[in-house]
Amino acid sequence: WTREPASYTISADKIEIVTKPHTDLWQRTYYHFRNDNAPVLQVSSDEKFFSFIVKTDFASHHCFDQCGVVLYLDSENWLKGSIEYENEDFQHLGSVVTNHGYSD
Repeated sequence: WTREPASYTISADKIEIVTKPHTDLWQRTYYHFRNDNAPVLQVSSDEKFFSFIVKTDFASHHCFDQCGVVLYLDSENWLKGSIEYENEDFQHLGSVVTNHGYSD
């Protein structure tokens, strides 16, 4: 873990993560907002090429809550793909790339 979540369960076919409120990955944008406190479970691979499948069950009802996948080198260099709660009718699929401490 880069930062451990509020709680988690890891089994052979499922990872369940419950985060603390107000956690996020976001750096130096025109919003002047920085946050580098989201839990990230890192897994390494010796494979040159690999793939994986992510299925989510995202039970949120709060604007801007997210769940997703992060490729995390350090707090200055990472990318995330996530689904973000917008409202009762739809969610947003999004991505953020952070390079040298600046998020897109």
